[in-house]
Amino acid sequence: MDISTFLAQLFGLIYVVVGFGILADRDRYRALFDDILRSSHFMYLAGVLSLVAGFVVVTFHSIWVKDWPIIITLIGWLALIKGMLLLVAPKIVLRRARFWLQRMQLAGMVTLVLGLVLGYFGFVA
Repeated sequence: MDISTFLAQLFGLIYVVVGFGILADRDRYRALFDDILRSSHFMYLAGVLSLVAGFVVVTFHSIWVKDWPIIITLIGWLALIKGMLLLVAPKIVLRRARFWLQRMQLAGMVTLVLGLVLGYFGFVA
């Protein structure tokens, strides 16, 4: 199994489960994310974890092709940038997070669809 397939399976599984979770219990997820956004400790930890995850993906999966693996590369770069912003300028991320927090149904659907796409390429294709 190559790295693209493995990461598609990993991210696909996570995104499908979280997407279904958000759609099944929006209020719980809204409260969870709201608590995280109010906690500077959680924001710092999220920044470090996002920075590490993004760095690992970018380092081991920097594949710029006109095919599905670019989705994983973009996820890695977005995670890396988000991690840096959470550690350096968290207010920028907080504004964007509040946008999605007000649109939990849409966030759940986007997360689920992305998970299904990655799951398809990771497990089926």
